[in-house]
Amino acid sequence: MRRIEFLFFIVFFFLLVAVFALNIIAPGTITSPAHLAIDFASPPDAPQTWAVADWVPTKYRALFRWIVQGTFALFFTPNDANGFYWAFVFWSFVFFYADLIALYFFLRLLNFAEKFSFAGCLLFLISPPVLLAYKYPVYTREEPLAYLLILLGLIAIIQAKPVWIAILGFFAGLTRETTLILPLTYWLTAHDAWRKKILVMIPPIIAVVGVRVLLGYQTYDPFEGSRYNFETPLQSIAFLFMIFGFLWFAFALRLCKRWRDSNADPAWRMLIATAPIVTLLALGTHIAFARAREIRISYILFPWVIPLALDWFRANQDRLRAQIRNPIYRASVCAIFATLSIAIFAFHLTQPELMRLHLADFKNGFWLFLLSVHLTASVALFAPLPKSS
Repeated sequence: MRRIEFLFFIVFFFLLVAVFALNIIAPGTITSPAHLAIDFASPPDAPQTWAVADWVPTKYRALFRWIVQGTFALFFTPNDANGFYWAFVFWSFVFFYADLIALYFFLRLLNFAEKFSFAGCLLFLISPPVLLAYKYPVYTREEPLAYLLILLGLIAIIQAKPVWIAILGFFAGLTRETTLILPLTYWLTAHDAWRKKILVMIPPIIAVVGVRVLLGYQTYDPFEGSRYNFETPLQSIAFLFMIFGFLWFAFALRLCKRWRDSNADPAWRMLIATAPIVTLLALGTHIAFARAREIRISYILFPWVIPLALDWFRANQDRLRAQIRNPIYRASVCAIFATLSIAIFAFHLTQPELMRLHLADFKNGFWLFLLSVHLTASVALFAPLPKSS
């Protein structure tokens, strides 16, 4: 590891500390043990009961819970709510930080230069599902671990290590069922024999099915979330946009551009070939089986979205530099941000009933501010604005 990369990782650490501090101050799930207890549907003085783990399908997302509870049992007394709180925050931070390190090396494997790999990690940090990971209504719990296992699994696919794919897929299956996009990616892109592919697919499937058998399979209404999504369509659209914000456009444009790129190396061919299907699967299951506002669910797509979006920035860097140097362009962007912000917050202040009716959980000031930022960035980057002074 070069010295500059070591410095990058130090920067990541302190930026992640700032993100966690924001989520503590905001306030959010990790503001205090009592706030954490609300997220876990537990008594205010006993978040360690993790009552939400008795709900279906939450109970089957077990690995992260086992890690936190195991740490708590090892180092703290059973009634120590603060101890449990710090065990949860510790492992959440560790896995988020590991996500950043793994993402950096994943981007390097995709032939991004050091500065672009660093920028890709910054895009990860400023994405709403990370920036407000513990702000209502995101409800982040096991996702940082799931993100890490997906990244490590994709690295294993690139490096043609089927044993590691199977192992990581097994632990991913114990973490969250949506991580099955990892073995699916392997199945669709690997050139291994059918027998080997089947052997690699077995451990993740065993994990997903086995944890349901081990913890007791229960039926539930899987479409409760989708009904809510269609009852609040504007809120659903707003939150789905905020999964990646302006990065959605860069991702889509670059994917269309590179779709027929026969000269791409194997790592890029893997991403390009699987991006449409994993995007449809992740978004489709999210909309059908969960509430759109829980944007952490579809953020599992970031190993596809961030590299392709970053590739768009790399391809357009000269034009973007010229635009940024243009004072008319900068003034236009500021005017767009001011106009959107004033319009959004004026509506928020003057029409609270309409906000509650149509946007419900999106009316919080943090979300409205981020909406202004991402809408402005979308217009500034992808709409024709003045290019010369």
